[in-house]
Amino acid sequence: MPFPGGGCQTCRDRRIKCDRTQPICQRCIKSRRTCYGMRDQQVWHTENAYASRQKKRPRGPRSMKMNLTVSYKPANLKTYAVAYFMHNYLQAPHNVPDIVRDITRGCLAVVPSTPWCSILDLAVSSLALALFSRTQNYPRATVVASATYHRLLQVAQTAIHYLTPDNVDSCLLAVFFMGRYEDSVYHPVAKTPLLHASPSFSHHDGALAILKVWNDHLSGDRPATNVIKHARRGLLRSALMRNIALPRWVHDGAFFGEHGLELEYDRIITSLLNLRHRLFALINESPARGACQHAELISVLEQLDKESHTLDLDLETCISHVPDAWHQLQQHTLSNEDLPSWPSANFYSPTLYSFPIPAYAALWGQYYATKMLIKSTRLRVLALHNPHNLSLKQKLLSDMQSVSEDLAAIVPFALQRFKLVENTLSSPSPGLSVTLNLKAEIKPTDASLVIWPLTIASGLEYVDSEPKAWFKAQLARLGRLAGFGMLESAETDQWLEL
Repeated sequence: MPFPGGGCQTCRDRRIKCDRTQPICQRCIKSRRTCYGMRDQQVWHTENAYASRQKKRPRGPRSMKMNLTVSYKPANLKTYAVAYFMHNYLQAPHNVPDIVRDITRGCLAVVPSTPWCSILDLAVSSLALALFSRTQNYPRATVVASATYHRLLQVAQTAIHYLTPDNVDSCLLAVFFMGRYEDSVYHPVAKTPLLHASPSFSHHDGALAILKVWNDHLSGDRPATNVIKHARRGLLRSALMRNIALPRWVHDGAFFGEHGLELEYDRIITSLLNLRHRLFALINESPARGACQHAELISVLEQLDKESHTLDLDLETCISHVPDAWHQLQQHTLSNEDLPSWPSANFYSPTLYSFPIPAYAALWGQYYATKMLIKSTRLRVLALHNPHNLSLKQKLLSDMQSVSEDLAAIVPFALQRFKLVENTLSSPSPGLSVTLNLKAEIKPTDASLVIWPLTIASGLEYVDSEPKAWFKAQLARLGRLAGFGMLESAETDQWLEL
């Protein structure tokens, strides 16, 4: 019999006491299990179905093998979809460095403890239903998701106008989940660039407005929370994708809770964001500039080149400050038997990098992607400032190629496409050997480790065509696996151009 009393179905099946936290209990979070939520109906073992007269016992001798499996159906579609979402999307991989956390992984501890309010409930439900429908091919969930989302839009219009220190976190999470919902239901629009076709960016602007209210009116009563910190990180990424500037009050990461290594990296990203915005403004204005303004343009470009070079050096300094455990990179080479030809669906080349845990690969993926972004920015400046400096251009292009290969080498480990097995004493080569793990499913939580680096690398102009095509193919595949339609468009002409 299940554990007596109330609680989620998972805890009842395990015969342990549930803390009854909704929508996902703390016991399931700690044990990394799917929480199937609270349900009203009694669950029976199949053997007890005969005693309760739910089933007619078959004639003949009774089998000595009793079927003690528990059979149940979710209380409703929403409960199952939310449980699926919590387990597959919010269960962060082990020991993820804070520097690579986004608002989804950063809010895992916040969602269960936040007083469950209407706007957050609707946001989580609509996103969970949309992802469940797309990944599990369950059309009925699409209808429920759409209805829930439209109800959410109505509630959000009221809730966001009455922000308080107690509900600002819930509203920020809800708005970002609304953006993720738009990403999940997105379908490419012919001949329309992604930046104009995806409505998710309008929700990012809404999150910026909420942060503005907190900054101007609520920050004195409520210092920056984990949600506020990660919301700002999300806005920085959104601005990088759109090549737009953020207001000055957003620039100080320390005010929003960044510190230590995270603050050091944050300053690099903020400076790079502002530099790229100024650069693209110059590119758009250059056709209208007259000859008299040429000297001024050269001076500005020289300054941008110096700043981009400084950012490159600052990034190297930043990565040197990470803990020693995160530096334990090992290089492996696949045999011709394991990888007859490449690039393949899972491997760009035979060269692979591994780390103590996959989460550390996310850190290095972010580092490689940022380095590529800085190098690409320098190449854009060089094309305007000194296009005849072929030696510097060749060096930067060579660096881009090398770093793109490094990024491709860490992706298989982050996605757990192979395992490391320690060789036996009788083995001719002691140490670790690579064993392919291609039959295992890629978890959405593992995919989230490399989605941002791949997004950057797949949109840069100066990445060679072959690795760029592989990055796009990886993004599209992860989009199909994780249910994000926006990522599925990575292989189309509507993809980002950074």
